This record gives sequence, C-alpha cells and structure tokens, in this order.
Amino acid sequence: MTSDTFPETPESVTDDWLTQVLRQDGEIADASVTGHTTALVEQQGAAAVVARFNLTYDADEPGAPRTLIGKFASPHGPIRALMQMIGGYAREVEFYQQFGDDAGIPTPRCYHASIDASGVFALLLEDMSDSRVSETSTSAEDVELAVRYLAPLHAKWWNHPRLRTLKALRYPGSPANEVFLLQARGAFTDALPTAKEQFGDEFPDSLVAAAETLLSRFEAVAETRQRDVGRTTLVHGDYHLGQIFFESARGGRFAVYDWQTASAANGGDDLARMIVSGLDTTQREASDRRLIELYHGLLLEHGVREYSLQDCYNDFRLGLLTSLVINVIAGPNMDPAFIEASEATSDVSAGEELFLRVSAAIDAHDALEVLPA
Repeated sequence: MTSDTFPETPESVTDDWLTQVLRQDGEIADASVTGHTTALVEQQGAAAVVARFNLTYDADEPGAPRTLIGKFASPHGPIRALMQMIGGYAREVEFYQQFGDDAGIPTPRCYHASIDASGVFALLLEDMSDSRVSETSTSAEDVELAVRYLAPLHAKWWNHPRLRTLKALRYPGSPANEVFLLQARGAFTDALPTAKEQFGDEFPDSLVAAAETLLSRFEAVAETRQRDVGRTTLVHGDYHLGQIFFESARGGRFAVYDWQTASAANGGDDLARMIVSGLDTTQREASDRRLIELYHGLLLEHGVREYSLQDCYNDFRLGLLTSLVINVIAGPNMDPAFIEASEATSDVSAGEELFLRVSAAIDAHDALEVLPA
C-alpha cells in the first residue's frame, strides 16, 4: 500500500519515489533510479519495520548512494497503537525534519521524513552498515563512550528556548506534556499486571513494590516533572546500546538512531537508561558512580552552570524510575516474535534486560527516596 505522497511499507517503495526523494535532497541531479532490491535488516526494532534498499541508476553520478535504509510503521497492532498514542512516529519524523545534522550528537543522515494523520510514516536514512553495533547487551567500554557523547548533546540544548517551539517534544508544563503524563499513567497501570504475569520470576517482588509506590505517587511526580524546567534538555528517551552505531575498522562512524522517544525532558533519564541497560548488575555496581561523575563533569565543561553533582545524582535516580515505567509499558506490548528473535541472539533474557537490572539499580540507589510525597 502507498499513501498519496510516500510508501507505507518496504514493499511499496518504487524506483520513481526513490528518484524523487534523492533529487529533492540534492543527492542526484540527472541520474534516475532504475532498479532496487529490498531486504529486511537482520536486527529489527520493536516498534518499526526496517529495510535495506540496494539501488541501481541509469547513469553514474558522484555521491549517489548505493544503499539506503527505510523505516516504516510496525504491522504489529498493539505496538503500532501504542506508538500512535504516545506520538512516537510523529516525534521521530519531527526530529529529523527539525534537527537534521545539527542535533548535537551524530545521527544517520536523513534523506526523507514523512508522516500522515493516521501515524503511517516513512523515513529514508543513511546506511550505517559499515559501523559497528555493540555485539553484546552489556559493554562497559561502549557505555562509557555513549555517556561521553551524551553529555555534549544535553549541554547544547540545556534550557534552550527552541525546545519550546517543537510540538512533538512536549516541553514540561505544556498541555501536550500534561496529556502525555496522563496517558503514561494509564498505560503503566494497565500494563503492570500483564508484565508481572508475563515475566514471572524475572519481575521480582521488590520491583512490584517499587512500581506500586510509583503509581501511588504518580500525580505528585507528574506535577514535579511539569515544573522541572530549570534543567530541561533534548533527550533521546530510550538511550541504550541497541540504538547506537560505533566507529569501526571499516570506516563506520558513531551515530545514534531511533528518535521516536525524543522529548524536552531531564537528561538524567538518558543517563540512567544507558547505565542500567548497558551494564549487568556487577558492571553497574563497579562503574555507575564514576559514569555519573564523568557525565556531570562533561556537562560543566560544555557550559552547564548551577547544576551540582548531587542534583545530577538525584536526576539519575529519577531516571531509573522512568526506565521502570518505560519497560513496564513496553514489555507486554512487544511482538512475541521480536522477543524470541532477540533472545536467540543474546546472552540474557528479555526479562533480565527489562526488569532484573533496573530492579537491582532502584534498590541499590534507593531511588524511591527521591519521589515527592
């Protein structure tokens, strides 16, 4: 199927559309795409369909890309409905349209970004296959590098007025953010019983208690976050190793992708998510304090002022609770086929990645103590 202006699936991409997009972007002037092959990339995300297109042209033109990556809405009903509800697809399209190559952190080049009112979207991105992906779900070296790139991003957009002008980013205190927080509470409430049942022993009693405490204080937390404009920045929202390309011997470069959860929010959410998802519990216990100090020091080096290390630590602790909310909502909505495929190539289960690690971190840092009464 194809919308009036762009294809809705990898299979509906045409040579004419590829030619049109690349000419509009200035990648080609006279050449035309005369053929392409389509193949799904090996590692699919949970919320979208990603395909690689190999292109042929009717004439040689310097700089014309030979391969491109296309990203489209998931065909899995629950996750597609969730992404539509939270505006995830619209947010990623807006991110590429508004920030382009000036995000403050490297991203894949975007050749096209479109979305319609129903949430159907199409992204055409740079093929990053020469870059390295993190080979395991935990890597202390990759996590530290990701933190080093994260701090300059957050420093660049720290309390930046432009963040207030972008609808999809939901600036704290805005009506859109208030609606989002209400939706998040409802989704969290609905998903919690299912997550406990689905993941069983990998959803420990201590995490159940933490989730229930968070729910009981959700209104106070939401009100606090609505007022949290003194250290608002551009956050990725799901910053983990699976969202990053790394430099490689083949000439690949560092880049961050999957900006569906981008928002104007607290940087501690990104910091906590990277640390708690990218390190197993033993690694985290050995490294998290040092990484928090590293991140804080880099923020100061890049111009952030009046932000103490204790402020940073408390934001990290709140970020652990944000990760809990994200994982509880996401877990039951994930396509079972995606979970099965991920576990087949991973050394840990989905339950450990989603819940056991964050549970241990919440306990270790007494994260519930930073909740408003």
